[in-house]
Amino acid sequence: MSENPLFDASYVRLFGANVIPDDSATPFFADFYRNFLAAPDVSDMFRETDMTRQVAMLRRSFFHLAAFYVSSEASAELERLAIIHARLGIGKAHYDQWLNALVATVREHDPACDPATELAWRWAMAPGLTYIKMFSDLPAHPGQPQPT
Repeated sequence: MSENPLFDASYVRLFGANVIPDDSATPFFADFYRNFLAAPDVSDMFRETDMTRQVAMLRRSFFHLAAFYVSSEASAELERLAIIHARLGIGKAHYDQWLNALVATVREHDPACDPATELAWRWAMAPGLTYIKMFSDLPAHPGQPQPT
C-alpha cells in the first residue's frame, strides 16, 4: 500500500484488505463523527445534517485521502471534496480537529494502536488534508480557476 508500514497494518486491522472501506466500516465512521462533533463549533456546522448519509459519504470518500498519500496525486473526487468544503467556508482549524478526531477513533478501534501508529496516521493523512486546506485560501469567485 504505502511506505508507511504502521499505517498500512492499522488500515488493514480497521478496514480489512479492502482499499475502499466497505459497509463493515460504518461503526468506525459513526464513532469518528461522535468524536468530531464533540467540539461545539463543529457540531453547530452539522446541526441540520443527515448523519446517516454523512457517515456513508465519508466512508465512500475516505480512501481518497489515503490514496493521495500513496500516489501523490489528487483524485477528481478529492478535488471535488476540496472545492465543496472551500465553498462551505470550512476553516483550516477544522481540518486539524478532523485529524484529531480521526486519530482518537483509530485509537478506539485498533487494538494495536500505539503512539507510533497514531503518528503514522497523522503522517498519512497530512498530504490530503494539506491539499484540501489549499482550496480554502482561494478566492470564492464564480468561474475562478481551481488548482488541479
